[in-house]
Amino acid sequence: MKKILLLLIACLAFIPIAGAAPAAKKDVAVYVTGDIDADIKRVVGTKIAEQLSQNAAYAAKDRSGEFITVRTRDYKNCRDFTDKVIAEIGGKLGADYVMLVSLKKVFDGLLAEANLISVSEGKSLASTTATAESAGSMADLLALARTISDGVGSTSSASESVVTVTVNGVPFEMVRVEGGTFMMGSSDPEADSDEKPVHSETVETFYIGRTEVTQALWRAVMGSNPSKFKGDNLPVEMVSWTDCQAFCERLRQLTGYNFRLPTEAEWEYAARGGNQSKNYKYSGGNDIYYVAWYSDNSNSTTHPVGLKTANELGIYDMSGNVYEWTSDLYSSTYSSYRNGGSSGSIRVLRGGSWNYSARCCRSALRHYGGPGDRGSYLGFRLVF
Repeated sequence: MKKILLLLIACLAFIPIAGAAPAAKKDVAVYVTGDIDADIKRVVGTKIAEQLSQNAAYAAKDRSGEFITVRTRDYKNCRDFTDKVIAEIGGKLGADYVMLVSLKKVFDGLLAEANLISVSEGKSLASTTATAESAGSMADLLALARTISDGVGSTSSASESVVTVTVNGVPFEMVRVEGGTFMMGSSDPEADSDEKPVHSETVETFYIGRTEVTQALWRAVMGSNPSKFKGDNLPVEMVSWTDCQAFCERLRQLTGYNFRLPTEAEWEYAARGGNQSKNYKYSGGNDIYYVAWYSDNSNSTTHPVGLKTANELGIYDMSGNVYEWTSDLYSSTYSSYRNGGSSGSIRVLRGGSWNYSARCCRSALRHYGGPGDRGSYLGFRLVF
């Protein structure tokens, strides 16, 4: 069985008139149905809602439980749940659209049939189908959910909040992070001395990679793969700070974008969710299991990017998987970090990794390494 099959019917209704003001986000109620395990439906529904909400056109939420309640209460004698009926239920929940996803078991895998239904028109505007090779694989379920949400998301206009760049056939996404002021550092009891003093930092608007740089992208740019753990969608590792500089220079030549490593302040601001921050301990949440690959759940290896829950900005793996190089020199306190303190060429690393504890994956934690250091826990993320 093909792992992912996507059939998209384009929905012209979502294409805005050139020059028009940006439309307000449309509320989408995600309803996942099917005679399969409730946990599978919950994972797929939650991930679809998360992915849709990253699109500038939508604000989505898994409403499966509420749908069942309304269906049971108000449509007891209705056996044929047409698009019009689904739209009526969506209207009662205050939604503009309903994403109806039907899951069916096919051998060991899943077949998903999805429709985007307009509440006001009472009809389907776009449809998507996708398959998952294994119903028991979390990675396959997340990939299926992403395919479905991308199918609908691609019917709307390209958003300035995300820029897709393709290099030698390998696409990657850069997420816009609106500038702002935040409190950098930590005063928590578990904070290290170099996380202090907590202080105000202001950053300008920038774009940052939705994921860590993958091995596929590194190979597309550099023609080689230095990583210990091999896989196209795994983060590239065994790369030094100096290696990253060479990569960024080559990528600038190939694309025309001014790619570079993030400053330490940019990195922490993005990890915390920018101006949408909910003040989580880790990037994306307070429960590390759902947002990071770290020593207790990694099975002593890296994992494909984007499998864990994204943070408030739709950015993945800023906690765990691999440590990420930044451009800044390291100092032992924030009081002197502007000029690198007395640490010479030592550079700041952020985010924790697959072989480090949960404590090291906190958004505020700082680590460091020499510009020539390499390891299977060292990778990076791009900004421009």
